[in-house]
Amino acid sequence: KCMHLGAFVASVVLVACGFIIMFSDRKTGYVSKDEPTLLWEDDSIAVFLKGPGWVVANCFETEKNHILKGLLRYYGEINHQTLVQSGKNEHLCHYLMLKYGEHKTFKLANNPEQEFGIAHRLDVDTSGALLVGKTLDGYQHLKMAFAHHHVYKEYLCLVHGAVKDTMGEVNLPIAYDDRQNMSYIDRTHGVWANTTYTVLGRYRLKKGKTILTLCRVVIVTGRTHQIRIHMASIGHPLVGDSKYNPVCAKSDLTWCPRIFLHAWRLCFWDMKNKH
Repeated sequence: KCMHLGAFVASVVLVACGFIIMFSDRKTGYVSKDEPTLLWEDDSIAVFLKGPGWVVANCFETEKNHILKGLLRYYGEINHQTLVQSGKNEHLCHYLMLKYGEHKTFKLANNPEQEFGIAHRLDVDTSGALLVGKTLDGYQHLKMAFAHHHVYKEYLCLVHGAVKDTMGEVNLPIAYDDRQNMSYIDRTHGVWANTTYTVLGRYRLKKGKTILTLCRVVIVTGRTHQIRIHMASIGHPLVGDSKYNPVCAKSDLTWCPRIFLHAWRLCFWDMKNKH
C-alpha cells in the first residue's frame, strides 16, 4: 500500500535522518548552502556533514589538485564564511583551506598532494557524512580502508515507482564517461559495483498519481554516481536526478530542489582500532 508523501517525509526523513535541503532560485541561480558541520574528530580523522552545494572535486591526480588550490587566488581576500554565503556551488577543499588551513591539528587542509585530507567523494547535490584525514597517517589509514572495502556506507534515497521487492541487490558493472560526466552500465568494459537496498516505505504524492519508494541503500564499492545509475537501471531513478531521470526531474523540482540522496551512516575503524 502507498501512503501520502507529506508530513512523514517532512518530519521523519528530512529531520531525523538529517536530510539537508538546498534552496536554489531557478531564475537567478542563487544557491543557499549550509556550512559543513564537524560531527566527530580525533587526533587523526574528522567526520563532516556536507550539505548540497559543496563540490568534492579532489582526485588522485596531484596536478589537478594543485590547479584546484590555485583557483582560490581569484577570490582575493576572503574567509570561509564568504564561501558559505556566496550563493553558488563552492569547492569543499577551499572551505577546508580557509577554515582549517592555519590549524595545527588539520595538517592536510592546505595539502593538494594528499587531496586536502578528503578521503572519498560525494556528489555536489548529495548530503551526508564525509571522512577527512587530519594528518598524513589518518588520511592514508582512511584511503586503505576504502581500498579494502572496510568502510560501511549507508544512504537514504527516494526513488520513482513502487519498488516491488522489500530487499534487493544490483551487481552491474559501471563505466564512466569523463567528458559527459556520466556513468553507464557496461557489462564488457565496466568495473564491478555492488549495491543492496531495503525498502523503508512506499508513498504517493498528495493529489497525484506519482508513487515513490524510500530506500536504505548500502554500497560496497564507490563508483561515480553508483546509486543513481544502479537504481535507474532497475527502473527506479532517484527523485530530482536530472542526469539519469530527465523526464521526471522537472516536476520533481517543484517540491524537491535537489537529488534525494543522503549519506546518513558511516562505520569505520579509527587509528586505535575502535569501531
